[in-house]
Amino acid sequence: MWHAVKLYALTTVVFLAIDLTYLGLIMPKFYKAQLGDLARRSGDALAPLWWAAVIVYLLIPLGILLFALPRVNPELGLLSALVWGFLYGVTLYGVYDFTNLSTLARWPVPLSFADTAWGGVLCAVVNAVAFRLDRWLS
Repeated sequence: MWHAVKLYALTTVVFLAIDLTYLGLIMPKFYKAQLGDLARRSGDALAPLWWAAVIVYLLIPLGILLFALPRVNPELGLLSALVWGFLYGVTLYGVYDFTNLSTLARWPVPLSFADTAWGGVLCAVVNAVAFRLDRWLS
């Protein structure tokens, strides 16, 4: 039980660190431009509804541990972890982005593709780290 709790906590920290770096330091101009007036803002800065963001940041790492990590072939190691994490991320982010594209009048097409690709890369890396952490904690 403690193994799972520690793995979840560490995986969540890794996920947060990578995603917040990407969103806050690497790509904020892109997301601000793409979201335009659809985004919650405080002045010029994005101002998410934090309680909802916390739920997202708790659920995605949980999904990685429940749906991507168990599929990793230990013989293939990190390659398998990257592939399964990528597939999970593209599926998850793709459903979100392309549902928005299909239902929201002003949801941007470039954002749908870029964010889906980011979800794949992010979840691939986090699943690979979780794979290593799982072995390290054992």
